[in-house]
Amino acid sequence: MRSGEILGLAGVAGNGQRELAAVLTGLHPSTSGLMRFSGAPLGRQTRWLDIGQRLAHIPEDRASVGSMPGLSVADNLILRCFERPPIGVGWAINRSAVRQHAERLVTEYQISTPTIETPVRMLSGGNLQKVILARETSGHPELMVAVHPTRGLDVGATEAVHKLLIGQRDAGVAILLISEDLDELLSLSDRLAVMYEGRIVGEMPTEGADINTIGLMMAGTKVEG
Repeated sequence: MRSGEILGLAGVAGNGQRELAAVLTGLHPSTSGLMRFSGAPLGRQTRWLDIGQRLAHIPEDRASVGSMPGLSVADNLILRCFERPPIGVGWAINRSAVRQHAERLVTEYQISTPTIETPVRMLSGGNLQKVILARETSGHPELMVAVHPTRGLDVGATEAVHKLLIGQRDAGVAILLISEDLDELLSLSDRLAVMYEGRIVGEMPTEGADINTIGLMMAGTKVEG
């Protein structure tokens, strides 16, 4: 993956996309292989501490993995930064700083919520996804793993998510976009990789990509050339 690029990952569900995302984001340990970030190898035990705020994750399950449903919008927005000033001060949380942080992000990301104290379980799917995107991108990450970021969203929310992803790419973030929506992948990605039975079986620029060739790769058919 390269800075300022969206790498789309296509494939029929169940071919290892979920497992790949889990390993890349530290939710599941790898059993072999080597990962590098900005050219430096990452140790299996310390890799996620090493990366810290440089990695953003938009998970497949926005309700139970991407957020804490019972907590407020404000508290969900600080899950990545509650230990750092001005929000985290020693063992305490500066609630005034939390409010300022949340109000800024709600305005910047156009999150529709009654108040910043509203539990996120009360939000629409699109606004919950905006909360997750705001939290994950406000720390200026270098790498983002986005898994089915528009699944179940209406047209307006989908367009908003696409705009945010493109804005992050244009800001220099390297984005891995995992989706089963081939149209979405072709419209957003700079490069496309195809996964079949846990392996990358092909890669190509999306400009001029042949849909029939992609379909054959997704079905496991070897394509020459």
